[in-house]
Amino acid sequence: MTIKKSNFSDKRLAFVSSYFGSAIIINTIVSCFVVFSGINHTGGKEKLYWFALLTFISLLRLINHFYVSDCNKNKYNFYFIGVFLTALTWGLFPILFFEQMLMHEKFVSLVVFSSLACGGVNVLASDIRSSIAYITCLLVPFSLLLLQQPISDHRMLGVLGLTLWFILCFVTAIRTAKDVKLSIMNELKLDLFIENLEKEVQLRTDKIILLEQRDNLTQLFNRESFVSNVELDLADNNNDIKAILFLDMDYFKVINDKYGHDFGDFVLAETGRRLVGSEKDNGFIACRWGGDEFIFYTRQDSKEHLFDCVHRLVDELTKPVNNKHYQVKPSFKIGLYFTHDAFDLTQAIKYADVAMYEGKKSRNGISVFDERMYASLKREETLRSSIKECVEKGNFHLCYQPIVDIVTNKITSFEVLLRWQFNDEFIPPSEFIDIAERYGKINFLGEFVLDQAIQSLSQLNELDRTLALSINVSVLQLENHHFLTLLTGLIEKYAIEASNVHLEITETVMIKNLEYLSKVITQIKNIGVHISIDDFGTGFSSIAVLKELSVDYIKIDKSYIDNICDRSKDESIVSAVTKMSHMIGCKVIAEGVEKKEQLAILESLSVDKYQGFLFSKPIRFSEAIKLIN
Repeated sequence: MTIKKSNFSDKRLAFVSSYFGSAIIINTIVSCFVVFSGINHTGGKEKLYWFALLTFISLLRLINHFYVSDCNKNKYNFYFIGVFLTALTWGLFPILFFEQMLMHEKFVSLVVFSSLACGGVNVLASDIRSSIAYITCLLVPFSLLLLQQPISDHRMLGVLGLTLWFILCFVTAIRTAKDVKLSIMNELKLDLFIENLEKEVQLRTDKIILLEQRDNLTQLFNRESFVSNVELDLADNNNDIKAILFLDMDYFKVINDKYGHDFGDFVLAETGRRLVGSEKDNGFIACRWGGDEFIFYTRQDSKEHLFDCVHRLVDELTKPVNNKHYQVKPSFKIGLYFTHDAFDLTQAIKYADVAMYEGKKSRNGISVFDERMYASLKREETLRSSIKECVEKGNFHLCYQPIVDIVTNKITSFEVLLRWQFNDEFIPPSEFIDIAERYGKINFLGEFVLDQAIQSLSQLNELDRTLALSINVSVLQLENHHFLTLLTGLIEKYAIEASNVHLEITETVMIKNLEYLSKVITQIKNIGVHISIDDFGTGFSSIAVLKELSVDYIKIDKSYIDNICDRSKDESIVSAVTKMSHMIGCKVIAEGVEKKEQLAILESLSVDKYQGFLFSKPIRFSEAIKLIN
């Protein structure tokens, strides 16, 4: 804890100033008593001159006190000069009027001077030089004059005066000055402690505010602060182009997996730092929306300036990011929504998100929200809001596509496929399943499919107890902690064999969530349900992983079957997959078989089962019953 010299001087000046008024008043009263009370019966005119001189010095001291700024570094010295001149004037009094004083007048004068000296010890305690000068000028001249007198009483008074001077100067004044200095130092330490405490409180308050308003990793605004700042800007009505950009970093998961999460965080932090710089340079309001997604808002006076700013931003963000060990060159998919009109921020962010998502599908770096996207979004919202109602009304129904033994040509199971007829339009599963997953409807839809499928399985098993059903499940269903309870409950409710239930998981989904799904798959296998890996060949899972999970079926994707007659490479892949699958105890199902030539090749490769239009399209349940019979 360091105390500045200037702070000590300020405190000392304040101490002197606090006693100044009382010192002047006492000085004036005592001088009036000495001059006008008749203590000295002679020298009246001379005493008036002396009194005038003392009064003039007091006026100078008052001017210094009231009109010289405390910031003036010489003010404290002016106080000393004033005290010294006052003391000299008092010291002149006995020299000028000693000869005319009677014995009792000398005694009374010495008492008065001693009282002033004692009072000065306390009043002038903050400045030892003023204290000693004041005491010395008051007592020493008078005491020396008394010592020079032939009368012993005079000399005795002189000795008493010098003794008092010695005690006051070298004992009382020094000790009092030390006490005052210590008091000032303690006060300064307390002030400094309070100041440091206030600074610490302010720093902590600023940190709390920063944590409340900023993302800790990137130092960008968090969602709430971003929204409040943008809405504040939007309240300023003007004709500028207002734009929202939604940024999603490409392949961020690959960066995390390949280089580790620490480097991934470093890349995000560096992206945040660049966006913070763009905030200052271009007036952007930037936000980390979540994970590797960023949003920023800007307004520009023209479309040209807007796109110029966006391209400059992209150039800045896509510069290589490197630390001591790794280097990557980030890339982004950017969705842009802009308008001259006032807009609802939530809706604008959604539009920018839609544009970014469209950019991902078309592989565009920057995608601008347009009328086509707006129409697509409105359709998406209509479908999203209609899913639950349509399930309850029966607009969703199940179709069943046979899975056939390739040797006996006998139906061994059916794959359950969900269909939706909405306002006389057939909605493809690729469309409504994606919407259901993105808007949190997939568990509701999945429960409907699971219940209807297992109920129909119980009816199929009345005809043939060996028949099974393959049911597609979303990873979001598997991540639902109630899924296993639901599955077990339905198997018990409809009294079916668990082994006749085959759950299909797409290969790409399984790879992305392997660590978690492996635990869930193990639990599902423990109750006797079989697992199929759908669309095999579209991802990059290894046979070793599938062996570890004890997968029952591998379904080879239709893309390999389509050209198996013409491309030897596809035939070789199917052959290799079949052999490796058999080695780990998995059966192989070929999807999308439409020609006899395809079937012949698959049979020669020892594929176990197939499904496709060659045998049957997906059919209603009643037709499936007829097909079995």
